[in-house]
Parts: sequence; C-alpha cells; structure tokens
Amino acid sequence: MKTLPKHLPPLPALRAFEAVARLGSVSRAAEELHVTKGAVSQQIKALELDIGGTLLRRGTRDQKAEPTELGTAFLRSVQRSLGLLEIACRETRLAASGYQRRRLSLSANASFSALWLVPRIGRFMEQRPDIDIEVHLHTNQNPSWKTRDIDLAFLHINDRGSRVAQPDDVPLVGETVVPVCSPSLVARSRHDDPALFTRHRLIAEDHTASPETSWNAWLDRMDVASAASRDPLILHGMSAVVSAAVSGVGIALGRTPLIDEEVAASRLVILVPDLRLAGSWRYIMRRHPERAPDEAVMAFVEFCGNETALPR
Repeated sequence: MKTLPKHLPPLPALRAFEAVARLGSVSRAAEELHVTKGAVSQQIKALELDIGGTLLRRGTRDQKAEPTELGTAFLRSVQRSLGLLEIACRETRLAASGYQRRRLSLSANASFSALWLVPRIGRFMEQRPDIDIEVHLHTNQNPSWKTRDIDLAFLHINDRGSRVAQPDDVPLVGETVVPVCSPSLVARSRHDDPALFTRHRLIAEDHTASPETSWNAWLDRMDVASAASRDPLILHGMSAVVSAAVSGVGIALGRTPLIDEEVAASRLVILVPDLRLAGSWRYIMRRHPERAPDEAVMAFVEFCGNETALPR
C-alpha cells in the first residue's frame, strides 16, 4: 500500500489556490496576493503535485477558473483553516501588544435582536476584533442597566406616552410597513395583483398601538373586500411573523428594518411597494445613563448608523 505524505503543503500555495478558486482568475488572485501571475500558477501546480490530483479547472479569457470536484471539497477545509489561522494571529497580536479586550454589553427586544442586531454583529467583530459583544433581551423598554451592566440599549419608541426619546438618545431608523411573503407564493403572479390577498392567508402582528399594521386599513387601500379574505393569523412579535411568512404560511405585514435581511436574501419579497406606510414607531440607541460613553460604545453606534444607511 502506498504511504501518503503527512507534511502540510506550503502556506503560499494554499493561499494561492483559495484566492484563484474564490476569485475565478489567476490574474485577480495575483493582484490580491501581490505576486506575479506566474508565481500563482507555479504554486498551484506544486500544490496539485503534492496533493496528487487536479484541484482547479483553468479559466480562459471568457471563462472563470473553477475548482474541480476534488478541489471543491478541499477548498472548504482550506478556507476554514485560513480563517482560523487569521483569527489566531489577530488575537495573538492583540495579546502581545498588551491590549485589553473590551466587552460591550447590548440590550434589545427579542424581535429587533434576532432580525436586525444579531445578523450584523459578525460584521462589526470583523472590523473590531478587539471588542467582544454580549446581547441581552429586555421587555417593556426596560434594559437591566445595573444588573446586566448594559452599555447600549436599542429601544422601540413612538414619542407617545412613556416610550419617548430622551435628549441624549441617538436616532437609528424609522419603520415602514409593507406586505411581504415567500417568493413561492408569487412565482406565477404579479407582485401587485390584488387577488393575492384573497388567495392566501393573511398574517398580522399583535401590535394594537400601530394602526398601520392592521389588515383592515391595507385591504381598504388596495380596494380588496375584507369579507373576501379569511381572518388574519395573529402572531405575537415580528420574529414569529417573519418566520411564518418565510415558511410560506401566508402574506404578512412586515416592518422595516426588521425584514431587511430576509428581503435582501430573497427569502421574502415585497408586494405593492408603492403602498408602503410609514410606521408609528422608530428605533433609537440609548447609552448607559450614568456612564460616559467610551470608544467602543461610540464605534458600535457609528457602525449601526452606517448599517442603516446601506441600500437594501
């Protein structure tokens, strides 16, 4: 039986293979790695010789380079390993510099946390590996400032009653209400077809303080007879509403920015976009009331502001 080598291929060869497979071009990989095209080609040839199989189908002027079946399986492991190595190097450099990691404690309601905040935390930590994030949930707009040592809270306010902004609050984003559903429900229909709203079940959030989230108002605006549709399925919390809509249960009244990630990923599609309604509520960021904001807090505030400015 042939004895397989146990040594690891050279790191530059692994990086060259990953870059070409990801970018689809030896030229683009060479530019990213700051080496010549010839060096990249030689590294990949040496890697394939070491592995004992073809990892890449070479591209032409009109065709991208692509990994073979053997290369596709190998690529996943290489990317995972390079990512872990990059993180290890970054954290070791921080430790060697004597830099103390900062833990940032955030608080938000369940729907905002699951649908908007958590999907973005990974992007922030890529930018700021020196900051750890911890997310707590609050109800009734009451962050546990002291017991949880919260640095920054995301609050849902409507400037009526007790849920109003304070002078030091940082505005984040307003809400817009719009009908959404799974792409599977409109595969053969126009997105503005009124018949959709009688053909499929309607989903509503139990949110009595927001008249724009009532299906009665929407059906009137679209000139659809309420009697022609079934009673809406009422769910508590936008997380449940979004989950039901993505699963194809029916058409929901979604609230931006909470549906933004699902729309961007094409798990939800917006119906009758010209009939969007401004929401009664908006989100703000509130810092710890008895603590001066440090650099980590301000960095996260700036990051969130940039996220809301991104096109969706």
